[in-house]
Amino acid sequence: MLSAVDSGMAAATGREIQSPHLTRRGLLLVVCLSGPLLAAAPRAVVAEQALTLADALAIALRSNLGLLAARGRHAVGVAGVGIASAWPNPELEADYTSSRPHPAFLFSQPIPFWAKRSAAIAVGRGELGLVDIGIDGVIQQLRHDVRVHYYGLLFALRAEEIGGLELRNDRELLELTQTRFRHGDVPELEVKQAGLGVGRAEASLKALSSDVGVARGELNLDLGRERDASVALAGHLEARPALPDLGKLVERALSEGREARELRQRVAVEESRLRLARTGWIPDLTAGAGAEFNDPEFSVGPQFRLGLSIPILYRKSAEQAQARAALEVLSREREALRQRLGTSLSSAFARVQAADDQVGLYVASLVPSAREVRELYRDSYREGTVGILNLVDALRSEREVQLGYARALFDFHRALADLEQQAGVELTDGPA
Repeated sequence: MLSAVDSGMAAATGREIQSPHLTRRGLLLVVCLSGPLLAAAPRAVVAEQALTLADALAIALRSNLGLLAARGRHAVGVAGVGIASAWPNPELEADYTSSRPHPAFLFSQPIPFWAKRSAAIAVGRGELGLVDIGIDGVIQQLRHDVRVHYYGLLFALRAEEIGGLELRNDRELLELTQTRFRHGDVPELEVKQAGLGVGRAEASLKALSSDVGVARGELNLDLGRERDASVALAGHLEARPALPDLGKLVERALSEGREARELRQRVAVEESRLRLARTGWIPDLTAGAGAEFNDPEFSVGPQFRLGLSIPILYRKSAEQAQARAALEVLSREREALRQRLGTSLSSAFARVQAADDQVGLYVASLVPSAREVRELYRDSYREGTVGILNLVDALRSEREVQLGYARALFDFHRALADLEQQAGVELTDGPA
């Protein structure tokens, strides 16, 4: 690892060099500044009950307030099914006439035919299915947000760590430059430049710390916690799951994806509405029973009634036409969805591949090259062939590469979250 290089370099500086004002140990302080900004191995935040990505997703699915509110819609859909399956209220009539018999009472009950009632219940259940699919959409959006904010916090913590090491190195460099200035080895301009570097690093670290607070607040919001609640993460930016097969992913999206399931459910609802509208020709039956009192021939006499509302003028033909038109629209939407999913998933997958290639470029070339350049400038500075500012530029270039590497990793995880959301199916959460 890089820290081993610095340790070996420290061991190699056992004797002083001959200089009127600067010893070999003084050079060692500068050379130590050229140590790596970050070790190659990922470093997780160590804390009790550190959260993996799977842990964060599980907590969000239990505690996110927006999801809890969305799940309340299921009860609304269940109530809709209850409304569709409810029986109509009975009717009670009381008559009193001047002719005999004077009083009469009649109890009647509308009796819907089973075809009408079953079709209405099917519509209610279909709408309940749409409600549940809508809740699945909220869950998928929450999974996307948790993944992005989880790795966003890891990136913010990594960037803050980079900024902290930069500030520490710049302060050590300022102390060394001041020492060399007092001995007359460097002009005052180098002291001012080193001081400017410290100020810049302090301002940068302050901004990075603020970014950590923002990222932590976003993740806590997903987890249903207070914004400033402490959260420790056990994941690593470097943990990248294997990329899915694009062809199989498109097939899954078309069969299991939320948009495809919602479209099929809407078709089922419209078909139920069409069946319900077709029952418009069925008459409504009303059956009743009652009694008459004080007739000259009897004191109490039974009374029966049977009524039919005959659908002559209105047979719900408009509702049937509306349902057929809706089914035609949904048929066209099905073809459009197939085309759109194929295109959008291909684009999202290309972005994931591009981000993965970018990470591979940093691992294979940029990070090792930055380390090599830093080593070359370190050796050159030890030999006195380059100035201290050249070494500082090499150190800052390496820090920029490390920060770019961390950002490329975050971009990969964000692109993967976007791909999962586009597909509407769950992808693997990786080893985090």
